[in-house]
Amino acid sequence: MRILFKRLIFSTLFLFVAQFSFSQVTTEPAFPRADQKVKIIYDATKGTTGLRDVDPVYIHIGAVTAGPTSTTWSIVPFAWGTANPDARMTKVAPNLWEFELTPNTLFNPPTGTTIYRLGMVFRNATGSLEGKTDTNGDFFVDLSQGFQIIITNPTGPTLLEVGENVPIRGVVSEPSDITLTANGTEVLSSLGATSFEYFFLAGVEGVYEMEATAKKGAESSSSKVTITVVGPSPQAPIPAGAKKGINYISDTEAILVLEAPGKKNAFVIGDFNNWEINKDYQMFHTPDKNMFWYRLTGLTPGQEYIFQYLVDGDIRIGDPYADKVSDPFHDDEIIAQGRYPGLKPYPKGKTDFQATFLQTAQQPYQWKYLDYERPEIEELVVYELLVRDFDDRRTFKAVTERLDYLKSVGINAIELMPIKEFEGNLSWGYNPSFFFAVDKFYGTKNDLKELIDEAHKRGIVIILDMVLNHAFGQSPFVRLYNDGDYGAPTLDNPWLNRTAKHPFNVGYDFNHESEFTQAFVDSVNNYWLTEYKVDGFRFDLSKGFTQVNSGDNVGLWGQRDASRITIWKRIYDNIQKNHPGAYVILEHFAENSEERELSNHGMMFWGNMNFDFRDMAKGNSRNFDWGYYQTRGWANNTLVSYMESHDEERTMWETLTHGQTSPVNLRQLNNGVNRNQLLAAFAFSIPGPKMMWQFEEFGYDVELNNDRLGIKPTKWEYLNNPERQRLLRLYKAMTTLKNDYNFLNKPQNATLDLAQQLKSIKITDGDTYYVVYGNFGLTDLVNVNLTFPAPGTWYNYITGETVSLTGSSLQLQRFRPNQFLIMTNKKFPTPEGPILEDPILSLGPESVDLSDFNIYPVPAEDHIRIVVPEAFTNFRYRIVDVSGALLQEGLQSNTDNILTLDIANYTKGLYIFEISDSRHVIRRRFLKK
Repeated sequence: MRILFKRLIFSTLFLFVAQFSFSQVTTEPAFPRADQKVKIIYDATKGTTGLRDVDPVYIHIGAVTAGPTSTTWSIVPFAWGTANPDARMTKVAPNLWEFELTPNTLFNPPTGTTIYRLGMVFRNATGSLEGKTDTNGDFFVDLSQGFQIIITNPTGPTLLEVGENVPIRGVVSEPSDITLTANGTEVLSSLGATSFEYFFLAGVEGVYEMEATAKKGAESSSSKVTITVVGPSPQAPIPAGAKKGINYISDTEAILVLEAPGKKNAFVIGDFNNWEINKDYQMFHTPDKNMFWYRLTGLTPGQEYIFQYLVDGDIRIGDPYADKVSDPFHDDEIIAQGRYPGLKPYPKGKTDFQATFLQTAQQPYQWKYLDYERPEIEELVVYELLVRDFDDRRTFKAVTERLDYLKSVGINAIELMPIKEFEGNLSWGYNPSFFFAVDKFYGTKNDLKELIDEAHKRGIVIILDMVLNHAFGQSPFVRLYNDGDYGAPTLDNPWLNRTAKHPFNVGYDFNHESEFTQAFVDSVNNYWLTEYKVDGFRFDLSKGFTQVNSGDNVGLWGQRDASRITIWKRIYDNIQKNHPGAYVILEHFAENSEERELSNHGMMFWGNMNFDFRDMAKGNSRNFDWGYYQTRGWANNTLVSYMESHDEERTMWETLTHGQTSPVNLRQLNNGVNRNQLLAAFAFSIPGPKMMWQFEEFGYDVELNNDRLGIKPTKWEYLNNPERQRLLRLYKAMTTLKNDYNFLNKPQNATLDLAQQLKSIKITDGDTYYVVYGNFGLTDLVNVNLTFPAPGTWYNYITGETVSLTGSSLQLQRFRPNQFLIMTNKKFPTPEGPILEDPILSLGPESVDLSDFNIYPVPAEDHIRIVVPEAFTNFRYRIVDVSGALLQEGLQSNTDNILTLDIANYTKGLYIFEISDSRHVIRRRFLKK
């Protein structure tokens, strides 16, 4: 550090106060060793006062062995919430308690392990009441490592404005002769002391190195801290056109704008000034005292710089609007794994906490596929995707390489789980810290743009999972106004509530009625829609966007909330103003009247049907018509219903783990696939937008809650399993109907009959009829009468077989468990097979069993002859192989009861012969040599 002003006037700069301060926790001796007895004294009237007038008081204490500044307790001798007499403190006066220990004896650390600190909180016997620091944190007592002096306050480099002061305090492990100097000039001395205190008064701008030295005989120890004194912030309005964040003015200039209402000063520190506090980098303060700004010049075009803001001398933050973050904890892993080419390492030893990048003269991404059409709301088939678990490489590029697979599944939208910079490297992403930056663990921002661009090329839109209910502790929006380094927001935080207003909150809760938060939310939404050309958002925990305090009352939280409705209409309107047609999907789950009103305004909603479908996956029957918007009384079909999402257990896991085993064993994979085919056929038959959770299409079956947030295996090998292939083909068949035709999107009429074991959905769209029937029980339904909207020829969509109805019903003798029929009055292309386990299940087993129905010879060679029962006068016949592929078909009049068919070109194997009329369906297998 260099001194900015050479002349020091110590008579006006420093005042000495011969008095030592007392805090909530003190020790005797003041700076104990691990091998000596130490008395801990706790004042229950200070700090958090949950233990005021409580008797008795217990200590909860731990040894910190990771390092001298660590806050992790590694050895904890007493269990929480027990009246352990060994942890009971001694009362020495009202609200004053003592506990005596020798650290090495109490903790008995392993050989070679050093105890650097003691961590502690205080409690009543049950632990329902606690005593903590003023900021609700743990207390820490540093242990000396031999003969040692330390400055305990301030704990690091400190910045003061002229006229301010700070106490400089320290302790020494043994009575010693202590001196304190400022830039080499002695300002305090004390003989035979174990602690010291000195008040530094900031009188002249400059940089002052304060050094405390203790001497005892031949032993000596010293400790240093730097204090920088600056003048008041210069005032000037922000240059015209500059916005919050980084504004690139030219290839060599950038204007930095920081919003920090109520803060006194801010400095820019970074690679360009060797991370030093320099008055030449002090930011201007706007006249309204809400903003700081600085014009950074002399930058090298295209060079990356890492930088921070130093606010009020002790808050170091990156730019909250930056698009790239430098992380002190996790970037080493990204660099080691080569996840981000050329990533500049964090400037360790020069600063602390998250920093951010700036770079002039960046080469913009060249978008290639801007000419694409967004699906209508009702047409959406959304694929929810977590980049971390979608491919073992866990990168945007890996997802891009699998876009053709996703296109083949039939989806037309990808919902990316949060990809903004979150805390840590391996996360679901719901712990955001920087809202404008792409998380580097997944790749570069251009990797993400390429993924979006290539998806658009394939007609797939991109919806981002947007987390704006809360921020986590590393976020600059938290750290500018909070307790400690990562603690709760303080009451003067412009964006965040100190205490969440609703249940199930994680992180720190945004105040969406604050004008600061509203401006921030609008800028986040506009940025991603503009810069990354995404097509919309799914907003996480949207029910939390409220200032109505429901505390822990989940029922109250879900009730109609007029202020929340207003908040969401404002957000939606601002999105549509600049990006008309952008999708807005809410994870709301509030009272129906609230969702209906917001739906009428244009918003979409997650429709969680997982509870019902998981129960049915086990073999039960439920009415799931709440997955249809008209059941809810909505005017707009904006309900995105789904069987699975990242938050719920998989239906296939439920089937194979908890499925019923009698009379059908659903835990066998083939039966489990049949069951999940039934569920999917009905889920997709409810008209409107749909969502799938990644790998649902081939029956992913790894339990969620065995490690809820942990990495899950990909299971791409399931695509090689014939049973799971059948499920995938069923999904493709259903998405084909939804993509190619209107009746599963917004038909004229849909009737859902889902209350009984035999369920049906009937749809009318102009002259097109669509009917699906399914047996959700585990026993045969006998003598089933299936009704249809009209007589005539009907086609089984899955198998391609035809049924002629002279009336409006089809009589089946038996309808087997898990069997479903998808019937249309128009012939649509038969989907790729095999889909059904046994194609003869498509219209149920034999409707009649006539003894004179026969096929010979068996096995056959070139021809087969069929004895046709007299009951059939005019009939349709067909031959299919075991995969369901149609080989022959025709219409025939029964004149001599014998039908001869040529099979000379058939390969050897098993085949199925079927005849049907308007009343009967009969099938027989035969073998070709």
